[in-house]
Amino acid sequence: MNRGEIWTLADGRNVLVISLTGLEEAYGAVLALVLHDSGRYPDTAMSVVIGDPLPCAAVAVNIVQLRVDRFDGAKLLGPVDPAAMARVDAALRAVQDL
Repeated sequence: MNRGEIWTLADGRNVLVISLTGLEEAYGAVLALVLHDSGRYPDTAMSVVIGDPLPCAAVAVNIVQLRVDRFDGAKLLGPVDPAAMARVDAALRAVQDL
């Protein structure tokens, strides 16, 4: 699991990995944003519209910690492009006042 990848979990939720690559090995868990269907949220300071590899919206307040075993049976959809990930990073900083 790498930072910036979108996964579909076995329960059907789509998530974007936001923790640093390698934390899953060190801690057995990752931080991720639960993604929403495309068109549900606009592109704002707190939400980012993503086109590929899955049309969706990432809302920076929807951070979850997931154990690595939650990815058993999950499907990797692919990485978000760097420009979209930079907008996700900016939204995370804005929401957390960093």
